[in-house]
Amino acid sequence: MTSVSRSRPLRILALCGVAAPIVYTVGAFAAGAGVPGYSHMKQFVSELGATGAPTAFLMNAAFLLFGVLTAVFALGLHRGIQAGPGDWLGIALIIAYGVSYVALAFAPCDPSCRGAPGSVHHRAHLLLGDSIVFVAAAGPLVLYSRLKRDSRWTDVAWLVLCAALAAWGLFMMPVPGVAGALKQRLWLLLIFVWIETLALRLLQLSKRASSQSAT
Repeated sequence: MTSVSRSRPLRILALCGVAAPIVYTVGAFAAGAGVPGYSHMKQFVSELGATGAPTAFLMNAAFLLFGVLTAVFALGLHRGIQAGPGDWLGIALIIAYGVSYVALAFAPCDPSCRGAPGSVHHRAHLLLGDSIVFVAAAGPLVLYSRLKRDSRWTDVAWLVLCAALAAWGLFMMPVPGVAGALKQRLWLLLIFVWIETLALRLLQLSKRASSQSAT
């Protein structure tokens, strides 16, 4: 198999990573537009996929596709970054992040996403939300040491690390005057930063491999 043919699947996997945050964002705005009075500054994203929500199918489809794209993209990262013993863990955590969103699509919260104990799928939704917060930070943090050992990734490793640490800090620390829904959007933005940073670098490397083989 030539370098060109080997780089083509890697490019596709990289594009999955590039597309994942876009799919989530477009899905959220499209779903929000279909709910009268919905405010992205005051209401959580999960409310768009809650049981009985007018655009629940659209939001949950976005959750599902985002999760699949992210998990598939993680496989591309594993191929595109030099690995040593135990270096699978960071990739496994990113895959778990994607899979958690796939599960979330089938476990909507109850209307308004508040109240306890709630239905079984509501409780599952809350547990998955906790899992997502953990693996969204842990994945890139664990992956950082692997990125630093590969010269092709060293210059973006710090940005991935900072975005993950900032996301974790934002979630853990209260932010006076910032509503929970806005805080969630800021958290998502930081998560999307490390996903897009890794995806664009992987895409760049796949193109470089293709051009080198062509010459």
